[in-house]
Amino acid sequence: MDDWLSFEYSGTAGERCDAAVTLLLRSVPEFSQVSRARVQALIDEGGVLCDGKEVSANWKNLRPGMRVQVDMALVRRLLRPPAPEELTPCDMPLSFLHVDDHLAVVDKPAGISVHPSPTEEGPTLCSALVHHLRRLSDAGGADRPGIVHRLDKETSGLLVVARDNPAHVQLSQQFADRLVDKEYLALCIDAPCPPAGTVNLPINRHPVHRQKMYADARRAGRGREALTEYRVAGQWGPLALTQVAIHTGRTHQIRVHLLTVGASILNDEKYGSGRNASLRAFLKSGADRSARRVWREAWPEPEARGELLAVLTGYPGIFLHAWRLAFNHPASGQRLSFELSPPPVWDAVRELCGA
Repeated sequence: MDDWLSFEYSGTAGERCDAAVTLLLRSVPEFSQVSRARVQALIDEGGVLCDGKEVSANWKNLRPGMRVQVDMALVRRLLRPPAPEELTPCDMPLSFLHVDDHLAVVDKPAGISVHPSPTEEGPTLCSALVHHLRRLSDAGGADRPGIVHRLDKETSGLLVVARDNPAHVQLSQQFADRLVDKEYLALCIDAPCPPAGTVNLPINRHPVHRQKMYADARRAGRGREALTEYRVAGQWGPLALTQVAIHTGRTHQIRVHLLTVGASILNDEKYGSGRNASLRAFLKSGADRSARRVWREAWPEPEARGELLAVLTGYPGIFLHAWRLAFNHPASGQRLSFELSPPPVWDAVRELCGA
């Protein structure tokens, strides 16, 4: 049983087996987003033993001191989409800030998914990395070579990838131990209120819209812990340039947490559809009833509105950019820090805002 993960249960007596195993697997970076439904399938396949015996997913006789074992090979087969036999390299232009024998730091373009998925078609960052670097770690699976952490498809910015398996494991542990500094820039339609603060709200998958996440102070005991710090760094006309630092790495964390303080990210149709639709309607006609006075003051001329609308509709991402990344080199231990300015389209928006 070399590929079994074994742990001693130390939780509350009587907890359900699927709940306990879900929490365990989520502590492993590779499976940080695993759902309880997937874990229930794992248990049904005999992939979990409690004191050496198979149990059902809803078995409630867990007690402190009990030995729980999880078949990690079966986990990888059941809990992740099947990996392709081989990723087809893609000659996509990429910009690298650092490359050595152990890792690389790349500028991920907006509009490109990091790795393949059942719902994603077309080239990915992984296929481009295979073309440019050729040698990457496979600790995360054949379909995710080198991938230690991710950025949303719509987000641009800094990403570190591992080129060998020891580096992959060490970097993953740094993310799990919160030793990695991650800072972002977000361009928001409305400034967050207050203009600086901390959002400490758990994030959970939306009960209805399963492709979205949400944070609700009324249900603070549910979901996964998430901590975000932010401050407004400047005004680009009516838009608020916001600096964000995250201390956890939950799915859509920045987008969800900024929404709780009243800030919708420019071009974010998933979490800021209402405000973005209102802004685009105003830019198109100049007469949308939900338009604020600051919009009319910033873009009184139809030509300026039309030019800004063309810039926004032509950009394949949202205005969220990972601008700073710092971590310890997995081989030397040296602290590495990288900074990267946002894509040129940000400068175009700034000029059109008169900032």
